[in-house]
Amino acid sequence: MVKLGTFCEDCCFYDKQIENCKHGLIEVFKNCGAEIIWEDSYPKIDRVCQYKRREDWQSDKTDEEKIQLCKKEVYITGTIILLADDRETLLESILQLNQFEHIDEFKIIIIYKGIAYKDVLNVCGNNLKSEYRCVKTTNNDIEFQIYKALKFAKNGYLFILEAGKSLDENLIDKVNNFVNRKMFRLLHIQGTDGLHQSVSMIHLYKWLKGDLGTNFGNKVKDISRQENSDHQVSNWKEVNEQYSS
Repeated sequence: MVKLGTFCEDCCFYDKQIENCKHGLIEVFKNCGAEIIWEDSYPKIDRVCQYKRREDWQSDKTDEEKIQLCKKEVYITGTIILLADDRETLLESILQLNQFEHIDEFKIIIIYKGIAYKDVLNVCGNNLKSEYRCVKTTNNDIEFQIYKALKFAKNGYLFILEAGKSLDENLIDKVNNFVNRKMFRLLHIQGTDGLHQSVSMIHLYKWLKGDLGTNFGNKVKDISRQENSDHQVSNWKEVNEQYSS
């Protein structure tokens, strides 16, 4: 028996005539290893589906309008920590972030050093589209500064970026595709250059004290070994492959 998951019977996106989901998610769940039990032409899936909506949800809209609205509702949110030590590269990175889809759903925390406070406020105030917070540091222990700044973070996924380093313009959309379209469970993506472009589930990152002491990804893997469970740690090669497929 499926003890925790989703029953599609009363969902407005389930089409009983073709026994399929209008988002095409049943096949997606199969591909990522979910257990599916069929009862009276309806599937029970041992995964929680964020797309499930009551049959009378947004009844005045067309199926396509509801599909697009639902995709927007489940799109990932969270916090971006941007590490900066130069005004020009800070500005360049902010202008790049402004081009990201759904960037207004993310809180941005600027951890800076070696830049005048008035310059940071000027750059952020005149250019950032998202809610933001500026945190000054003179400490080289960046892992500790990131952990301290988490008290200002918005829940969801945490993206850590370094101003001046190459930035994937589809960064956020790739993670959303991985977790909300391809339905992979995800706790952490290893960075491309140290912490740069690393992604973590914020509540767990806080609980395990981030990268303090040892790499956060290793902490997650250690727990999974103890519990004999899937560590849910990925890398950008795997995420990119799912984005292009």
